[in-house]
Amino acid sequence: MLVRNLVIAVMHIVIATALAAVAATCVQGMLGEALHAARAETLQTYIRMRGDREQAVFDRAETFIHAAEAAFVRRLETLSDEEVEAEFDRFFPPHGDGTRRSAPDLFDGADLGGGDHTYGVGAFLGDGEAMTLEEKRRYLAGLHVVRTVGEAWLQQFSSLYYFTPDRRMVMFAPEREDRLEFYRFEAPADFPLQADEDPRLFSRETNPDGVMQCTQLSRFVYRDAGERSATACRKPVLDGDVLLGAFGTSIMMNDQLASALEEPPAGGVNLMLGRDHQVIARGRPAAEDDDVRVDPAALAGYLADDPRPRGIVRAEALGQMIAFSRVAGPDWYFVSVVPLADIEAAVSERTRQVFLIVFFAALVVSALASLVGHYLPALRLPGRAAARTDATPE
Repeated sequence: MLVRNLVIAVMHIVIATALAAVAATCVQGMLGEALHAARAETLQTYIRMRGDREQAVFDRAETFIHAAEAAFVRRLETLSDEEVEAEFDRFFPPHGDGTRRSAPDLFDGADLGGGDHTYGVGAFLGDGEAMTLEEKRRYLAGLHVVRTVGEAWLQQFSSLYYFTPDRRMVMFAPEREDRLEFYRFEAPADFPLQADEDPRLFSRETNPDGVMQCTQLSRFVYRDAGERSATACRKPVLDGDVLLGAFGTSIMMNDQLASALEEPPAGGVNLMLGRDHQVIARGRPAAEDDDVRVDPAALAGYLADDPRPRGIVRAEALGQMIAFSRVAGPDWYFVSVVPLADIEAAVSERTRQVFLIVFFAALVVSALASLVGHYLPALRLPGRAAARTDATPE
């Protein structure tokens, strides 16, 4: 009898364990997927809002430069040869070294007649004394565009410039601390004004549609030290296949990047990655005691293979969920990285609870069933015996 009872007890435990394991496995799968889906949905909403915010400054820059381009085309159509000959030498006098520079009063302030006034303008025209009439026309038009359109947008952008690949540039930047003196006076005649990324901007192979492009973070040309914290957004002006020049604006990114890294998602951290997936800036984790490990090379691998403008990547190998939004213009990535450890911990805890609940419930039910099966026949026997005793034989 003892052996039989032990066997029955073991069977109850085995059945309870099996039921608990099945229930726990089902809960683990369903709960894990539900929590991952909820986290992904939350991150999707977060990255959409934050991505749009980081994109907004470059969208405004594009609108700004488009306005300059439209004004430039109109100016070119209205400037006569006589006006060009009469005004060009006044605004861009020879500097004595083969270049032309802007007249000093273009920055200090000059009345142009008819109530018009200009200020904050500097220019460097390499090989300026060899310029053709058409080149002079373009720079005269560029001068009037940067000073008028630039002034209209001064509350949002601190500079606007027109330039060509032949070491020539005219800029409106009245708030620059150097007063544009490098271009106006100090730059040597052979100064290589071209930026490293100019070929990428002007080439029909790398920019076939002539869209706005922004450079990687760099310093201003008159600084040879310090933090690289400015990006230049430029757009070529084309007349069919003819390059008429380009307009650009420089944007200091210190405050923009600091703002982008604030308020990361719960448990996560925000980053800004460059065009080549290098880390431009990294924020602090949401909680001071969190240490979110970020592997830039691994992030680059996930982002490079994903053609979407924004999305969520569940990186099981990293134990992280990655939310990203591409920033058009500089071709940057706004990225939020959230560890999955808290989800896994929650799933494990809930699975353990379900396993124990189902295990003990199954044991109780099995034990009750066994007791009922064992004692119910015994309880019924006296009644049945009495019935047989009281029965009258036929």
